[in-house]
This record gives sequence, structure tokens and C-alpha cells, in this order.
Amino acid sequence: MNMKQFTFSLILAVMAFVVPGRQSPAGASVTVDRVIAVVNGDIITMSDLQRESARAAGKIDELLLLEDMINRKLQMTAAKRAGMDVTEKELNDAIGDILKRNSMDRQQFEAALAKEGLSVEQYRSELKEQITLSRVFNKYVRTGLSVDDNEIRSYYAANPRAFQFPEEVRIRQILLRMPEGSSPGQVEALRNRANEAAARALKGEDFIALVREYSDTATAALDGDLGFMQRDHALPEIEQAVAPLKPGGISGPVRSSIGFHIIRLEEVRSRSIPFEKVREEISATLFNQKLESTYRNWLQTLRSESTIENRL
Repeated sequence: MNMKQFTFSLILAVMAFVVPGRQSPAGASVTVDRVIAVVNGDIITMSDLQRESARAAGKIDELLLLEDMINRKLQMTAAKRAGMDVTEKELNDAIGDILKRNSMDRQQFEAALAKEGLSVEQYRSELKEQITLSRVFNKYVRTGLSVDDNEIRSYYAANPRAFQFPEEVRIRQILLRMPEGSSPGQVEALRNRANEAAARALKGEDFIALVREYSDTATAALDGDLGFMQRDHALPEIEQAVAPLKPGGISGPVRSSIGFHIIRLEEVRSRSIPFEKVREEISATLFNQKLESTYRNWLQTLRSESTIENRL
């Protein structure tokens, strides 16, 4: 008799003598564990689900969690049919590797398990299941899947916006720098001068000539050209002023912590990320899509070939 059969028999035996809610001789209420799913004759109990839920810290709905447990049962059945048994030696070797990679001795290992509420035997059982599930997944889902270069290039061509650098803008400005500690009168005088420069720019006067006339020396030396920058890399005040502009548009004066700006948007560009830089990323994306699709189809086949009772 295997452990599941023994557990089921024990549950039946308890149910024969204990009625839920009836007081025991000690006066305590006894609630019988119940079967919530049967997969090809193999049972899942409420306590099984509660243990899974505790590990997930309540982050997954119980119905979804139960479906996942049913799927694992189906895969374990498929592994058994395929003769994918994990030997004691393989299990011991796997645990030895875990200890080595985590620089733990046997005593530290058992202490770590106890902290998680697991015995060594429980851990061995779960590890055996994990190894088995990995093997059956590789055999029936992963094996044979591949992504060729044509698929990768087609995906790149069909999704151009997914492979672009953030949009960049090229800005030219007239900057009237405000000296630190300026008095209100000085600020107002600078504002008036900025309004004058903005009015002339909006009337169509040569913007670069205005930069040279009004801007501080450093800005004028570059003809006010700030070069290309990502939209969110400018000063917030400038970014806000530039946002509604089209190339050639002028905005301002805009006051910032350093002075008054009159902004002209010179150019907007979107550059594509070179194909070779994203080839591996696309390949991984396409492979994972195939993997997920193949896995869903395989599970559907397992379900159609199985007897499943969900009693939750």
C-alpha cells in the first residue's frame, strides 16, 4: 500500500468513527480532513491544499492553487507511465549538491528544514517530485522546441515600437541666467528682458541671433543648442514647456531655478535598437511563447485522458 492509499484508508477509518463537530471525550471539537479532488484515483485533501496555500502566503486563490495541484498529479501520472523514476542515489546526489552549493553540513540542513516546518523525509519527497516534474516537462514539452532566425527577424520587423530607444528631443534655448541671491527687483527686470526676447522670437526673428544677444556667455557660445536628450532628462519646467511643441515651435519665458528660458524645439527623433542587440531577447520571448503554448496543449491532452473530480 502506498502512502496516498494509506492516507485515504486512514481518513475512511476516522470518518467511520468520528462525526464532524461531535465533542471528543476531552471536550475538544474534531473536524475530519476531507477529500477535495480525485485525480485518476489519487486524492487531494483539504489539508494538502492548506499546506500549499500557507507556502504561497495566501497570494494565490485556492481554486487556482487546487488546479495547479491537479496539474501536478497529472504530470506525475505521465512520468510514472514513462518510467521516469528518481532513484535513491539520484535523490541523495541532488541533496548533496544542494548542501555543497549552500555551504551547509547535514546538521545545518536539517535545522533549516525544521525552521520551514519540514522533516527530511518530507523534503526528500518534495524534491523527488520536483525532479520528476522537471524530467517529464523536458521530455513532453521542451524537447524539440526551437526558434529559427527567420522567426526572430519577422518578430523584430512586426514590432518596431517595441525595439526603439526612448524618444529624444533636440532643444535650443535662450537662457537669461538669474544670479544667486537676486532681489525681487532684479528678478522682475530679468523677467521683462526674457519677455522681450520671447516676443521677438515669436515674431520670427533669427533665433540663434537672439541667443547670442540675450543668453549668458556659455549658452551663447553653443548657440543655445542643448543637443539630443530623452524627454524626461530635461529640467521639469523645460520638459513641460516642450511637451506640446512641434519642431520649430517656441515656448517661454519659462522660469526655472537657474533663470528664464525661451525654448525652441529643433527636432524629435525615435531610434531603433539594432537587431543584433535584441536578437537573444526576441529568441527567448518566442521560445517562451512556444513553451507555454506546448505546455497548455499537453496539459489539455492529459486532462482529456484522465478522470478528474474537483469537489471544492
